[in-house]
Amino acid sequence: MSSGTERSAFRIFVAAISVAILLSFTVMSVVMSLRAEAMIRQVELERARSIFGTLVLARRWNAGYGGVWVPKTAGVESNPWLVDPDVETAAGVFTKRNPALMTREISEIATTRTGFRFHITSLEPLNPGNAPDAFEREALGEFELRLTDEDWRVEELDGEPTFRFMGALLTEQSCLACHEVQGYKVGDVRGGISVSFPIGAMEAARIRDLRLALGTSGALGLGLVVLFLALVRALRRKLDELRRELREQAVIDPLTGLHNRRWLMERLAEEFAKSRRTNQSLSLAIGDLDWFKLVNDQLGHPAGDAALKALACILREGVRPYDLVARFGGEEFIVVLPATDPAGAMALCERLRVAVEGTLATRAGFTGRRITISFGVAARLESDEIPDALLARADAALYRAKSAGRNRVESAAEPGPPRRDGPDRD
Repeated sequence: MSSGTERSAFRIFVAAISVAILLSFTVMSVVMSLRAEAMIRQVELERARSIFGTLVLARRWNAGYGGVWVPKTAGVESNPWLVDPDVETAAGVFTKRNPALMTREISEIATTRTGFRFHITSLEPLNPGNAPDAFEREALGEFELRLTDEDWRVEELDGEPTFRFMGALLTEQSCLACHEVQGYKVGDVRGGISVSFPIGAMEAARIRDLRLALGTSGALGLGLVVLFLALVRALRRKLDELRRELREQAVIDPLTGLHNRRWLMERLAEEFAKSRRTNQSLSLAIGDLDWFKLVNDQLGHPAGDAALKALACILREGVRPYDLVARFGGEEFIVVLPATDPAGAMALCERLRVAVEGTLATRAGFTGRRITISFGVAARLESDEIPDALLARADAALYRAKSAGRNRVESAAEPGPPRRDGPDRD
């Protein structure tokens, strides 16, 4: 996967997780709000049921006595829907209050004092004032079909959210005194009582709480997204660091800290192509420590490692910033010299040879021993097609330097023989 594709996939992943977090908190807030609304509705429903139940008990009490007689004082009207609603006694005139009228008068008192409204109604009311509205008619239709014995909803009344409840009224024996003539029997649904009360303040509080919950969850979700992004960025930086370390480990020689053969071949191909494209000189030197096997055999491999580390330092210090230095393998090192002709390459390698001969043993911690190096130098020719040709000529020059006595720099201007390995190469 390319770095661009990887970055794009990573951004999509981060965006998806961020959206998921925000959606999760939003859904959680909505669910909590719905649960809160359901709880509020349940409280309102229980409240309405309680009021309805109280009214039914009061009506049952009234009906059990065949109605209640009250003094017919100023402002007290007779019930026009009853036969002989008034009676004269020694104490004065009394008028009958049956369950329906009692319910209506209690509703009037409750409306002015508590905000509750009751309404007794049926599909065939004796009193036209008890005719049902749309909600009540729909509920009564369900009662008639015995689909349910109660119904409720929230709707606007007088510009305010109102909870409306409707409970069924079943015909009891005491009800037949007034309603038997209409064909009702005990157990029949003969109407219902609707209970209404305003819930504007509670609805406003619910909406306010919903907004607060959404705002809080949004803030929490956004905070988690910010935290997630911060963690992702930190993780990405750490991963980039680890990746760089892995890349470096893949191209860095762990002993000397120089680049390794793999890196060298990649960069050499780049410099080779650049040299051909710009027609600039390109030189390459192969350096190999002389008699290095004796150092390992006589002083031990730790001493040999110290010598290789010291040589790496000398090579790094002796080349230009844009020259390439790498450990090619064993005690063999390569220096790539861009924009450098054969004479310049020979002069630089000679300085390196002198530095190695004069300082390497001391820097490696040896006393009484001289360690030298041989170099083979080659420059790119017009006929070179691949970097291996340049390497082959530098290798041939190194072989000649070894054969000529070591501790010297040899140049190869023409194509050389194949590389040879053997005891005399040390």
